[in-house]
Amino acid sequence: MEKVSAARIELKEDGTKDEYLLVLTAFRRLMDSLEDSAESWRIMEEIIMLRTASLYSCVLEGLHMDFDRALELLRNHNDFTTLQEKEERDILVAAIDNLVEFAAAEEYAMMTEVLEQSENEEPEDCEGICEKYNLTYADTENEQVLYAAGIAGWWINQSSGTLITYMTQGDERVRDTHLALEGLTYPKSDFPSDLIPPIEWGCRCYLLSDGNEASVSASLKDDYRKKVNPVFAESLAMKGRVFSGAHPYFTSDFRKNVQIQTIVKQLKNKLLCKK
Repeated sequence: MEKVSAARIELKEDGTKDEYLLVLTAFRRLMDSLEDSAESWRIMEEIIMLRTASLYSCVLEGLHMDFDRALELLRNHNDFTTLQEKEERDILVAAIDNLVEFAAAEEYAMMTEVLEQSENEEPEDCEGICEKYNLTYADTENEQVLYAAGIAGWWINQSSGTLITYMTQGDERVRDTHLALEGLTYPKSDFPSDLIPPIEWGCRCYLLSDGNEASVSASLKDDYRKKVNPVFAESLAMKGRVFSGAHPYFTSDFRKNVQIQTIVKQLKNKLLCKK
């Protein structure tokens, strides 16, 4: 049988930069309204929505799905005729649930840093903080989401008994910790969720299905998890989170902030087509 792989997908050139300019415009209005609590939170919600939209677009691109198709799956979950449709919807729901929280936590972290420095700096000087979170960090984060979604789209098209092999790109950039995992092969039903790429920032590893594989690797030792960044301990392919609770954005202050959690709940309901 022909080997089939989940290969890496590239972000559209300048996509993150275009999205950042929209966030920057809103950020400037936010800096002008810091003394107005209600207006500040309204603009904060707008920024979170923009960041969420950017992340969600990466999910759809990775799944090779347009917005209308995603909306149809989310709305008509009682009318599915195939397992494929249910799998696709489950991935969308998992992605939305995680990425709305991630976007909110990221912007909350940004504003926490801004407020700590705003007393000693002019508003325009704080734009560097906005750029750090919404351009520099966002570019890498978007890549991770895009890749995770691409792997997930490939994964759901493999049958449960298919043998899946963990592979690296095989070049000089491959990390030793990832190379040590190359060749591990399991039936899809037994494949460890935390070994589904990406397992680290900038991970380029991929999965391979091969019906001619004659044997299955022995059970992994528990210490293999030391090679996986805890942030990526789950997998969107298995309806888990792209960014786990180990990510430093997910602080206790973020979890306890009533305003930010209200925004999260409302945005999730909107994207999940809940009343």
